[in-house]
This record gives sequence, structure tokens and C-alpha cells, in this order.
Amino acid sequence: MSPHPLAYCFSPEKLPTKQHCLKVKKLLKLDITEKCIIYHRGAVESLRDGTDLELDFRQSSHFFYLTGVEEPGFHTVMDLCTNTVYLIPPTISDADSIWKGPGETPRELLQKYDVDEIVSESMLPNLLQDLNPQTVYILHKTDTTMLDRARIDSNRWNTTALKLALDESRLKKFPWEIDLIREATRVSSEAHRVLMQHVRPGQSEQHLEALFRWTCAQSNLPKQAYLPIVASGSRAAIIHYSRNNHPIPISEHTLVLVDAGAEKRCYGSDITRTFPATGKFSPEARTIYDIVLSMQTIALSNLKPGVMWTDIQNLVQEVLCRELVRIGILIGDEEEILCRNIPSAFSLHGLGHSLGLDVHDVGGRAYTYCEGEYVSQFLSNRPIEANMVLTVEPGLYFHPTIITAWTEHPDLQKYFNMEKLHRYSVVGGVRIEDTVVITEDGYENLTTAPKTIKDIESLMASGPRSTL
Repeated sequence: MSPHPLAYCFSPEKLPTKQHCLKVKKLLKLDITEKCIIYHRGAVESLRDGTDLELDFRQSSHFFYLTGVEEPGFHTVMDLCTNTVYLIPPTISDADSIWKGPGETPRELLQKYDVDEIVSESMLPNLLQDLNPQTVYILHKTDTTMLDRARIDSNRWNTTALKLALDESRLKKFPWEIDLIREATRVSSEAHRVLMQHVRPGQSEQHLEALFRWTCAQSNLPKQAYLPIVASGSRAAIIHYSRNNHPIPISEHTLVLVDAGAEKRCYGSDITRTFPATGKFSPEARTIYDIVLSMQTIALSNLKPGVMWTDIQNLVQEVLCRELVRIGILIGDEEEILCRNIPSAFSLHGLGHSLGLDVHDVGGRAYTYCEGEYVSQFLSNRPIEANMVLTVEPGLYFHPTIITAWTEHPDLQKYFNMEKLHRYSVVGGVRIEDTVVITEDGYENLTTAPKTIKDIESLMASGPRSTL
């Protein structure tokens, strides 16, 4: 009999990933009279085009979720009748072992991973034949070479249900998963602090990216959850700017927007901080920053189980509208401005997303099928639940292309005060993003990097900003 999922103990060496397998099985809602298995192939090594140079490897998130394996070339099979999880390591030739070292023994693999049996790759077709499943649950893009070798007809493959079950399963985290995200967020928060202490006008954005990566690596987290964004001046209005190849403008208004987070055991973090290159916010930058902080504050104050994410997003838009009217950028009746969606000229993305093994994690979506993929908006039709890990990341941007499109529209020009808009557009953009976990009665903010103007300026005044 398989142990109860809660009987597993978390350890850094052996993650209790069989909990995930059993959770996915429950979500598949199986016909108990059928013999069924899950088959999944992990990611394999990739080479740079036309060379023998390996690209940096990162395991596919679904495979890691089921196995905890970060190495390339593995397979896994779960017998859904007996709850037996098989791990199949890649075959390593004598030549490969000379260059890269030998593979781990079955005994070592069983000690390292939360699986029941180790099967050699050469015996995998035999295992599949012996299990003789009526249904094989696979992902749409899974390499099915081994299923073909085992002569398991494609009419027995189910290529839709596993994706939905995995996405739903990954949305709410076990405590040990939250602990990994908490550690990644702690280290990333410290890296954001270091950047605030060392930034200076004229410095390269690349310098700050390298410093962020180095700081994380010093805490044994060398991998980033996504490409770091270090956007200074007007580039702070470019949502996914990642070139990071410009000098930081020398101006009292210059803000530096850093969106970056490390990952631990494939579990990521996601933090954005925006701070003044000079160490002091200009009056214009201070005004815009305070608006974004107010937007985040109202969002966080409403986070708890049972609340609809879309309702929180609407509250945030109301705050943005009210504040833009207050400082004179927008003109007119607030209700009318909201009805016409005018604030979206300055707010270019959603309020946040799920976070876990992917920085824009799966789950929380009412799926529709479109061209072979299931797509939808995050938490569009369901309330927030405990043990979800989310980001809360309002932003306010002065993107010239977007602003021009709105302000030159004949029906919309009357809502904009161009003089005020030009005054504040020197700020570029502001985003403040925290990673939080939903609790039974509210939320826990895992992000500790400073975000009030007082705390940011105090930290920047205390740091060795002329070194490194």
C-alpha cells in the first residue's frame, strides 16, 4: 500500500514528488476498471547549431514536478493501478562516461528520488508491454518513440487529460514547495538590495545584471527563473526589455526598473523593484511611484481565499484612475474614464500571475482549445485559494507608442492633459512586484526587498554606491 501523501518528510536531497503523482492521478478521475499509466519523457540536452557545444540545460517543469530530476534524458512511468512510479535513466555510453563521468547507480537513484523502481532504458519497451495499458496519459508534445517501440497503438494515447491535471495540480503548492520558493525569493530580495546600494548614473545596465546574478550565485542559486530585466530611464516603459545594454541616463528623474529572480530546485521567484539612479526620487518620480505603491497596497489588502482576482484588478484600476485624475494627467468624470478604459493607456499588463516551476506558472485558467493548445486568462472564473503562490505587480508606464495611439484618437483626446502628461513622462515607468503565498485567512509576502520611498532612499544612502 502506498503511504499517505502527508507521511513524506521534506529533505533538501530527496523531494517528496510522489505527492504530485498521486495528486495528478486523483485529478485524472480515472475509470478504476481500466489499466492506465502516465508516461513522460524529460528534456534532453541541446547543442548550439552545427557544433558540439552544449546549451545550458533546464529540465522541463512537468517532468521535474513528477520526479524531482534536474538531469537530462530521463523517462518516467506511473502505473495508476498500483501507484508504482518507475524512473528510467538515460543510457550512457562508454565514450560519454569518459567525457562526462558515469551515470548514477540504481541504488543511488532510489536514494536521491522519490520513486519506487529504476528500469534501464533498454528495458523500457518491455516494461510498457508488461503493463499493457488500455490508456496511456501523455502530453501533446511528448516524444513517443518508446511507446512506438513497445507497439502501444496511438488510439490508446490520451493527449489532453494529463495536461489539464498537471496544470490544476501545480496551481496549489505543498508546504515544501513554498519553502523552496521562499528561499529563492529571500535570496533574490537580497540581490535587489545589493543593486540599490551599488547603482549610479552612467553605469551600464549590464553591470547591474551581472551583479544580480553574482549575488544570487554567492547564495548557491546560480540559475535565474527568467532573463533579468534591467531597464533605466525611458526603457522602464518596455515591459519585457532584457537587452540591458545601455548606460543608465544621468538625470535627476532617472529610475532603474529591475525585474529579476533566482530559482531553487527549478522553483522560481519573481520580484520587481524600481529605484532612483541618484539615490533620491525626483518630485515627478516620487508622485508616480507613490501611485503604483498605492495600487499594490490595495491589491494586497484584498488578497484572501474566496476573493475573485478580477475584482482585485478592477479595484487597482480604480485607484490608478483616481490618482491620474488627481495629479491632472487625466481629465473628466472618473466613472466615464473607467468605462472607456482610459487608464489602460498607462497600465500595459495584468495584475499578476501564478508562480512555481515556471515564472508564469500554469493553472488557474478556464481553458479553451485553440490550434492544439489550451489558452485562457489567469483566474478568470474562480476565486483565489489557500496555498496558491502569486505575484502582485501593478505598473504605470509612459510608453510613447501607446500614449500616442490614445492621445491622438479623436474621441479620446479630451481625457488627456498633454502638459501634465509631458511633465511626468520623464519618469519612464514604474513597476512594483512581490511574490506572495495565499494563506487560510490572507497572504504571506515572501518578498523582503524594500519598496517604500523612505526605505529605498535610506538603503541607497547607506550603501557603497561608488564601488563594484
